Amino acid sequence: MKILIADDSTSIRKLIIRLIDTAVKSYDLLECSDGEQAILINRSEHPDLILMDIKMKKMDGLTATKKIHFEQPGTPILIISQLSEIEFKEESLKAGATDFLNKDRLYELPDKLKTFIKGKTL
Repeated sequence: MKILIADDSTSIRKLIIRLIDTAVKSYDLLECSDGEQAILINRSEHPDLILMDIKMKKMDGLTATKKIHFEQPGTPILIISQLSEIEFKEESLKAGATDFLNKDRLYELPDKLKTFIKGKTL
């Protein structure tokens, strides 16, 4: 399983990796810090799952999600953001994301990953 983490915060990426380690036994990790890189990595590596922040430099996560969804509609994308869930969840889903998780609730990530692995859905 290949998992791409797209987040401009190194500390958040490290935290997400620790959470992935609790839920996934074996995976290849791909990392980047902006939406442009996420698109390029998606094209070349075809990850099984993308964990995408919204606010990033160069290109935001919603724009990257739209482009990835257009190029490869079946790619599961979980938006992980500090931004308001009420405001951005619907916008994320419209962009092509599979689900939305607020960073305040990152403790839910292992369960979401286990569910994804079992049924390939978030």
